[in-house]
Amino acid sequence: MSRPPCAAPVYLPEYVAREFGFYEDEGLDFSRSAPDDWTRVLTDLDTGEATAALGGLWVPAMYHGRGRELIAFAQLNGVNPKGLVTREPSAGFGLKDLEGKVVLAPGAGGTAPYVHTAGLMRRAGVDMSQVRWIRDLSGAMLTEMFLNGAGDALVTDAVNGAFLQRAGTAHIAFRHDEAGGAMPNSVYYTSREVLDRDDKVVWRFCRALQRAYDWLKEHEAAQLTDLLKREWPQLDTEFLITVVDGLRASGLWDDIRVDEQGFAEWMLILAEDGLIDEPMPYAALVDPRPAAEAAAVGS
Repeated sequence: MSRPPCAAPVYLPEYVAREFGFYEDEGLDFSRSAPDDWTRVLTDLDTGEATAALGGLWVPAMYHGRGRELIAFAQLNGVNPKGLVTREPSAGFGLKDLEGKVVLAPGAGGTAPYVHTAGLMRRAGVDMSQVRWIRDLSGAMLTEMFLNGAGDALVTDAVNGAFLQRAGTAHIAFRHDEAGGAMPNSVYYTSREVLDRDDKVVWRFCRALQRAYDWLKEHEAAQLTDLLKREWPQLDTEFLITVVDGLRASGLWDDIRVDEQGFAEWMLILAEDGLIDEPMPYAALVDPRPAAEAAAVGS
């Protein structure tokens, strides 16, 4: 598995599946890599270094008909675990409050933080000509800049936002995962050749992942204390448990099947921003069979 780096535990089901031996039960020797330059995942797929990649659905969408045919087969995040933070509490905050403001949106690891936020803003009736952006830099850099006075709002992941609010250095004004609707934010994608392999490696991976989803639905995050402490030692574990339970409740890990309505809405937003020429049909980018079979077994 190759995937872009992620600073927050929004990929927790992968860790749960490893922790409880779900991969081993499917005969999988699972490992992951997170290259600093996320585009390395495409090379890893080409060379066979990786069986699948985890990333934004915008990658298969943008490449479709343009040199690479990448097929998504499951989602890890069914909503976008991002949020907007401001320096001061914003009671009754609405996205139109961003008019006349400067918004910092990281983009070094992908385009979704800006593009999805902008799409939600357009749907809320924001006059986008009245919003200025600082974009395409790393999340760490923009967070540091924001905490030292740059801009008026910062797009950040939900975990980072929770810790910033706890520290009193920022306040959560908007949560994409709570107010933005279904959105296949992180999906697994691979080549058609891998999907058609006789060893059914993708199907077996989905079954292991589904078991992790089922486990997270049935157990509170406190039962993962040792795992959370081991994987994210730099974060306060007790508070992280509370944050993870909030992510569980938000629907982040509800379903490994790529949501068709969320897919369609995301395609519209990508087309509006010019990343693709027009919205694409679900069947062009998604093979639903592995996740559907796993979900049926899990139920």
